[in-house]
Amino acid sequence: MERPSHLSLDPQARCLPCRLPYAGLAISLQCAAVFLFIYGIANHTTIRNIIPYIEVPPIQESEAAERVIPPEPVIAKKIASEKAILPIFTTEKPRGENTITPERPATNDPSPAKAIDRPLASVAGTHTAPPYPPIARRIGAEGKVTLRLTVSAEGKVTAAEIVSSSGRDDLDQSAQQWIMAQWGYKPALTNGVPTVSKTLATVVFSLVNER
Repeated sequence: MERPSHLSLDPQARCLPCRLPYAGLAISLQCAAVFLFIYGIANHTTIRNIIPYIEVPPIQESEAAERVIPPEPVIAKKIASEKAILPIFTTEKPRGENTITPERPATNDPSPAKAIDRPLASVAGTHTAPPYPPIARRIGAEGKVTLRLTVSAEGKVTAAEIVSSSGRDDLDQSAQQWIMAQWGYKPALTNGVPTVSKTLATVVFSLVNER
């Protein structure tokens, strides 16, 4: 058996007339809200104008308590101090007394020593001949060396510079080393003070003297 075609299959279609009043009420509320919003913008009203200002009354400060003035301190009276009496000294000689004035004894101060100048002097016992180099003796080499010596204030030879060579290094070195190690001098004096000085020394290497 077929269903009649005029029957509606939507169950909510039957209640449509019942919902029309609610729909109309909702539309009316929305229209009223839109109207109030547009009216508020037209009159430049804002939320600040709607909410009134809340005035807070200023808090009045309580009057400061009166200051308590402390009592003035009692100052004791100053005690007058007695002035000290200074003693009086006199340098007058007492009458009737003989006084002796000590005199400074005369001293015989020795006169200062005169300044002494003395030239450089050699110590004879130290001025010995240097040893003959073995090779120079073997080949019969001879020579003469002249040196410039530097003598300290203590009389020691601190430097020996070769001024004139013998022509052989072994002869020159033998003379140079021997003089610095063995020779001694009495230092020169200038105003009584030992000073550094220079002098010349000559050493002769001869096989005749060796014999």
